[in-house]
Amino acid sequence: MSALAEFSHRSHIVSLAVIGSAAILAVGVSVVEHRDPHPRSSVALASSGGSRVSLPVPGIAFDGTPEPTPTPVPTPTPVPRRFPASPQGLRLWSDGDSTSYFMTDALFAEWTARGGTPVRGADYKISSGLWRDDFFDWPAYIQSEMAIYDPDVAVFMIGANDANQVSSYDDYAARVGHVMDLMYREGRVVVWVGQPCMGNASLAATVPAVNRVFQEQAALRPWVLYVDTWSLTSWSDGSYSQYLPDEAGTDQMLRYADGIHFTGAGGRRLALGVLAALFPPG
Repeated sequence: MSALAEFSHRSHIVSLAVIGSAAILAVGVSVVEHRDPHPRSSVALASSGGSRVSLPVPGIAFDGTPEPTPTPVPTPTPVPRRFPASPQGLRLWSDGDSTSYFMTDALFAEWTARGGTPVRGADYKISSGLWRDDFFDWPAYIQSEMAIYDPDVAVFMIGANDANQVSSYDDYAARVGHVMDLMYREGRVVVWVGQPCMGNASLAATVPAVNRVFQEQAALRPWVLYVDTWSLTSWSDGSYSQYLPDEAGTDQMLRYADGIHFTGAGGRRLALGVLAALFPPG
C-alpha cells in the first residue's frame, strides 16, 4: 500500500492557532480515530495509558502453588511517520467558493516550488455553495473533476454562501458528507478547509455552525483532513482583524474591506496553513 493509501485510513482534524497576539503562527495537529467525536479526550486517554493492560491480582492458588509471574507487557513500538515529507511528485487539485481563490493560487505556487504538480489553473465558483445546487451543482462538478484529473491531494473550501441560508443542519451534513464521499479514492487525501473568522457580523454568527458540520463529517471519514482556519485568521482571543503578522512578524492586510474575502497575502496564509497540516515538521 502506498504512503498516501496508508495515510487515508486515518482521520485527521487540524487545529491552527495564532499565538501571542497573533505575532507567531503555530500549527497544532491532533490525530483522532474517526469514530471518536471528542479529540481532546482521545489524546488524553492515549497519552495517559496507551494500550489497555490487564493487571494480575497476587494470591495463592487453591493447591497452595503460587501463581506464575505474569509476562511483562512490551512497550509499544512508535509508529513511523508514513506521509511523504513534501508535495514532491504529488498531483494537487483545489477549488471552492470565492473565499478560496487566493488560497488556491498561493497553494499551487507553493506546491510547484516544492516539486508537486497542480493539475490545472486556479479557479473558483462565485456565490456558490452546497445548499443551492440549483445555482451551481458542486456534486456533479466534483465528480467530473475527480474523474478527469485524478489528483493525489484534493483541497476544497466552501460554506460562506451557505452559512446564512441553511435551514436544516442535518440536511446540510448529508450534503457535505456526500461531497466528501465523491472526492474519495483509495490513496487520495481530501483536505476540507473551514471558513475563516469573519468581519461581517451576520457571517461571524453563522459560520461556526457550518464549520462544526465540516469537522463532524470529516471525523467520520479517514481520508478527510479538516483544517480550521478560524483561529488562523483571528487574534489570539478569537477576534477578527483585517491585518495580521506573517511568519516574519510583518503586518499584512489579509482581508478586503467587506470582512469576508482574502487578499493575496491572506490566501498565502491559508495555503501555508494547509501545507503545515499536510506536512507537519518533525
